[in-house]
Amino acid sequence: MTPAARRASAFAAALAAFALAPASPAPDRQTDRSALWTRAGRNVIAGFRNMYNLHVLRVPDRAFPYRGWFFGWAASDCNRGIPGYRGCDAVFAARARALDGPWQVYADDGRWDATGSPALWRPVVSPDDTWFDEWHNGDPSVARVGRTFYMAYSAVGHNRDRVPAGAPGDRDGSLLCIRGAASEDGVHWRRSDRPILLHAPDVGAPTVSEGDAHAFGSYHRPTLLREGGRFRLWFDYWAGREKGLAMGYAENRGDFLNAHDWRVVRADDDPCLAQFPNPDVVRAGDLLHAFGDPAVDGEHPWRSRKIVEAVSRDGLRWLVLGHVRPDADAEAIHVPEALVRRADGRTVLDLFYACQVGGAPYDYRYDRIRRMSRTLDTVGERGLAALWDGAFVRR
Repeated sequence: MTPAARRASAFAAALAAFALAPASPAPDRQTDRSALWTRAGRNVIAGFRNMYNLHVLRVPDRAFPYRGWFFGWAASDCNRGIPGYRGCDAVFAARARALDGPWQVYADDGRWDATGSPALWRPVVSPDDTWFDEWHNGDPSVARVGRTFYMAYSAVGHNRDRVPAGAPGDRDGSLLCIRGAASEDGVHWRRSDRPILLHAPDVGAPTVSEGDAHAFGSYHRPTLLREGGRFRLWFDYWAGREKGLAMGYAENRGDFLNAHDWRVVRADDDPCLAQFPNPDVVRAGDLLHAFGDPAVDGEHPWRSRKIVEAVSRDGLRWLVLGHVRPDADAEAIHVPEALVRRADGRTVLDLFYACQVGGAPYDYRYDRIRRMSRTLDTVGERGLAALWDGAFVRR
């Protein structure tokens, strides 16, 4: 076989390995890519009341080189019983010497819990006492620049009337926004004075009839990267019934904590991806990989949602590749968080995800976080890049 023939054969094999249907010129969210992933079936962190969104960074200059941030309810619904705590959801910190653990969760006063006892865990970011941040803190996404950690996270307040959404006298629903924070140790954070991303028309305005969201607003669920001298941030927002929770994009070339330095590039009626909630974006070589958990099949509000992957060269135009089925012992898996690392000379893509309890009656809570992984083959990545080029460049 000639070198050219070998390259062509490798390219064809790579496309088959990425589960592309031969009759289709491009994949979509209906394509089942579950076989590409290796799952150990072990829990990374478990035993909590309802937690998810484990965002992991490798920090090689620390004694615990894997640092993580996740959120939700540790030992009780809405974290009731934590001394001095206000609000509901909160962000917690974790650390490990190895990717599969054992993971320790920050407790308090410099102590870390290694016993898996959620009652000992304490938030590192919790709701403030402002109209834009008094009920929910979550969806942490962290980038490290030099020795500083930068976090973008979701914040929810009761909006200008300070009345909880749906309560008597409420006129403007909840205020969903994205706030920023910075830290030297990943535990103690200084926050932005104002939201770093806020859809201004949401302030004091009634929500749309579809639910507790503001039209083309309710910015939430950020995912953060630092590259090319700028902070890059993708998020979801309500883009109407047809486009649903869509993925938007913003960037910042100045001060991360200064709201005036942020610029929304894609949102309103022009999202990066329609129907793509809970986005997480990582870079692997020339491609960005995005993961979300939109509805794929069925009518059940939770089982119908699957983890879906998309790729992009520029972060603005995305090619959807397909979905991943839930673990055999989980009703549904959601809220993906990815990590790209090198192992044994290969690039590995890890995906952390939360497993829903399910059952009858259905329990929407997540009681364990797991990890799946796959190796990113160089030829396969070139194949995906070629597919993206075909979809967006060669028209």
